[in-house]
Amino acid sequence: MSTLSSSLQNLSPQRGSDALRGALLGLVPLVLLVLIVAIALALAALARQLFAASGFFAQQQAAVIILIAGFVLALIAYVIAIVLTMRRIAGWQQNGIAARARAALWSLGITTLIVILPFLVAILLPQYPAP
Repeated sequence: MSTLSSSLQNLSPQRGSDALRGALLGLVPLVLLVLIVAIALALAALARQLFAASGFFAQQQAAVIILIAGFVLALIAYVIAIVLTMRRIAGWQQNGIAARARAALWSLGITTLIVILPFLVAILLPQYPAP
């Protein structure tokens, strides 16, 4: 009887840590996206300062090139991170670690909402007030 209660006590913290580990893994694509965007914005600001003596058009061109490269890099990293995360989740589901997989899927869904929300707001809210 004591072995049954001790094994149940050992399982409950493991399930909680499984869910936490899954939730944190689901946030990896968002963290990568935020990190790359922050680096791209910092590099664009640095390029503007470096090209300040060259004039506005040189500053603008350098900033646009850096921001486009940062956007493409962020998009590629985000897609790769989601694909790798989904593969790991599929492995967890096949191995029977349902709590970790469920938490990772929930956090991936929240990540997707955070990424899509600015686009939805820009599309749904009018740009100019009605006359």
